[in-house]
Amino acid sequence: MTLSTTIAVLLVIPVMVWAANQKLLSSKLKNVSMSGISAVLLYVFILVSVAYIEHKLNSDLAAFDLDGDGFFSDSEVTPEQEKAMSRVTADTGRTFAPFIGAIFAAIYFLVVWLVSSIISWANKWRASRNT
Repeated sequence: MTLSTTIAVLLVIPVMVWAANQKLLSSKLKNVSMSGISAVLLYVFILVSVAYIEHKLNSDLAAFDLDGDGFFSDSEVTPEQEKAMSRVTADTGRTFAPFIGAIFAAIYFLVVWLVSSIISWANKWRASRNT
């Protein structure tokens, strides 16, 4: 995942939840509910991204297993295979992703809730000044 993809997802999720609330639910959801749904969707995105990366790294490593037995014989061990093995085994970030993702999703929930609450308050204030 690239940084631009991640930023796009961070910005698009609340907009999609808001649009679904407007069109499908006739604005029945409150800001806190929309923020919660956005946070859950972000958490799912994080976990799916980690699973994708895990699968990609394992596939890259499996390409070096020429006989397909799941083990690497001396003839299969090359510097490239060692780099691929290192990428698979040395990344603790994937291991802790569910925990860090939950913390990040909680912070994301607060930010989305605060921004949506401020926007709602500003819209109500502007509407009351126009009447």
